[in-house]
Amino acid sequence: MKIKFWGVRGSLPAPIPPVEIENKIVQAVLGASGVDLSDNDAVNDYVSGLPYYQRTTTGGNTSCVQVSGEHTEMILDAGSGIRQLGMELMRGPCGKGQGRVHLLISHTHWDHIMGFPFFTPAYAVGNQVTIYGRHPRIKERFQDQHHPDHFPVSLETMPADVRFVQLDDKPEVRIGEFQVSSIALRHPGGSFSYRIEKNGCAFVYATDGEYKDLSQEAMNQYVSFYADSEALVFDAQFTLEDAMAKEGWGHSSSMVGVDIALQANIKRLILFHHEPSYDDEKLQEIYDKTVRYYETIRGGRTLEIIMAQEGLEMDI
Repeated sequence: MKIKFWGVRGSLPAPIPPVEIENKIVQAVLGASGVDLSDNDAVNDYVSGLPYYQRTTTGGNTSCVQVSGEHTEMILDAGSGIRQLGMELMRGPCGKGQGRVHLLISHTHWDHIMGFPFFTPAYAVGNQVTIYGRHPRIKERFQDQHHPDHFPVSLETMPADVRFVQLDDKPEVRIGEFQVSSIALRHPGGSFSYRIEKNGCAFVYATDGEYKDLSQEAMNQYVSFYADSEALVFDAQFTLEDAMAKEGWGHSSSMVGVDIALQANIKRLILFHHEPSYDDEKLQEIYDKTVRYYETIRGGRTLEIIMAQEGLEMDI
C-alpha cells in the first residue's frame, strides 16, 4: 500500500503566516555566505542542507491521509487536507465519474470532517464515496455540517453517490483489498484508531487519543492493537509539558508515542496532529527532543521516527 499525507495539523487549519515565510527567506539568505548563487547546483545543495524548519514547512491543513492499494482508494479522515486530495483524484477515474473512494472517519470533530464539503469527487456524477464510522448517527453528523446554517450546499444535493456504513465492534471488516479493524481511543466524544492490513503488512492510524493511565495493564490493549505494524501514525499534538497541563483534552505527546512504539515493535513512528500554535521551528525542536529520548531508552531496539508533513509519502 502507498501512503500519502495531505493534512497533518490538529484542531484547526494553521496556514503559515507571511512573516514566518519572510523570516525563513532572511535566515536562508544570511546563511548563504560563500555559496555561488549563479550556480544552480550549488544553490540546490545549499537549500537541501538547510534545517527542516528553514527550507520547508509542515503544512497547515488538518487530518487527511491517503492509503492506496492496487485497486482500492482509501482516505483516513476528511480534514481540510482532503480538498487538495480531491483535486488530485479528479485526475484519475474520479474525473470521469468512475471513482470509488472509501473514507474512514476517526471521529466527527470539526478538524476531521471540515474538508468534506470541498471534496470535488463528491460533486461528480457517477462517483461513489462510501463513508465509514464507528460513531452513532454518522450520516446525521455529516448532514449537520451541510445544514444551511453552516454550508450552502446540502449533503443530499451532492451529485455523487455518497453512502454511509455504520461500523460496529466486529474484529475486522473487508474494504476492497484491505482488512480493517478498529479500537476505541480516549478522547472527548470518542475517537477510533484504524489498523489497515494487506499481505501481512499493517498500517495503523491512531489520532486523537490520550493515554492517561500508562500502567502496563491499561496499555496492553493499545500495544496489542498497534503491534508489529510497519508504521504507526500517532497523536503527538502536545509537548510532554503541554500534555500534562491540558489533561483531559484528548491528546498525547511524542514521548508517549516512543514508549508505545518500542513496546509494540513498531518500525516507523509518525508524529501527527500537530498543535496549530507550534511553528516549524518548534516542531523541529520537538522532533529533536523525541529522537534524543528514543536514543536514551532504546536499549538496542530500532525505531524510525518521522515528523508528518504535507506531501510525505511512503510504501508499506
